[in-house]
Amino acid sequence: MKGKLYRYLVPDPKVIGDDVYLAVLTTVGYMWSGKTVLSRKIAAKTERYSKEHNWNFLYVEGRRQSDIISYFEDNKDELKGLNYLMITYDDAGRYYLSREGTTKERREELKDFLEIRHIFKRLGFSKGILAINFNIQRYEMLDLTIRNSPVVIIKTLIAHDRRKLKELAQWLGRRRFKFLKAITSVMYFNSKIRDPEVISILKQFGVDPEKLDRNSVKRFAVVAYADGSRKITDFGEGVEEPRNKVVIETGVDREDKWLPRDREELEKILFWMGFAVSIFKDDPELRQIKTDDFLKILRLYGLRFRSERFYKLKRIAAQEILSDPDVIDYLHRLDLI
Repeated sequence: MKGKLYRYLVPDPKVIGDDVYLAVLTTVGYMWSGKTVLSRKIAAKTERYSKEHNWNFLYVEGRRQSDIISYFEDNKDELKGLNYLMITYDDAGRYYLSREGTTKERREELKDFLEIRHIFKRLGFSKGILAINFNIQRYEMLDLTIRNSPVVIIKTLIAHDRRKLKELAQWLGRRRFKFLKAITSVMYFNSKIRDPEVISILKQFGVDPEKLDRNSVKRFAVVAYADGSRKITDFGEGVEEPRNKVVIETGVDREDKWLPRDREELEKILFWMGFAVSIFKDDPELRQIKTDDFLKILRLYGLRFRSERFYKLKRIAAQEILSDPDVIDYLHRLDLI
């Protein structure tokens, strides 16, 4: 019999109908807590349940939403005949899905997420289940729109602020708070579990507390559901992988796509490339600078848009870009000029 988590991830086919059913979950845990391993384990079990319905299942793992969308724009055939697409954004706060900052990229990523069902419908995935898992180190780091998912899996309890600890205790409940604190201590400090209540919980799962070590303790988490229920969950030992899996490395197959072919956008990026060269003209490696780093340069030099100094540097940048043979050669190779 499927547990609550898998009833959510693999609903009755009648629920789906002729539409795209969206299931979203968030996995929260500090570094080295086994979030990626758990995501793959959940995917493997979901894949097995999907087979009971003769559904074709695909698991995709990446860090940046735009890379994953671009991958399917270039590989639409992989969506044909697919019934279940599960996506994990690993370290989701790294690439624009974080609540930090107000960059254009972040806004665009959030807009894409809000219409992710429709994006995949346009790509050819018009019927089935689309499941998305966000792996994040701190719950608050994710944008509010994303982190309030129907299911949240909490793997570690690390907080030093008293107010935060009180909030977590109220959210999780005393028993689950105590359990999560105990397994976190084992995970990072190899501590021995002495609390009788935690020992009792472990024994209910058939686990000997004396045999738990820093790795085996990663099998446990607290799962919070949007209906208000909270459950200590044992996801089992070992590593398990879904059979049908694609891992998309950040930037793979996008070497030239960060330079758009739209002329206006291209001119902006040419300016920024030139701007970087004009400031760091003695460092040729910075000629490969990506758009993600341009705002760092602005902050570093205390520059503001539309300031007099900004426009002076813009003119210098234009001269640099036109006189740099390496950059011109690079653009020629990409058929952009």
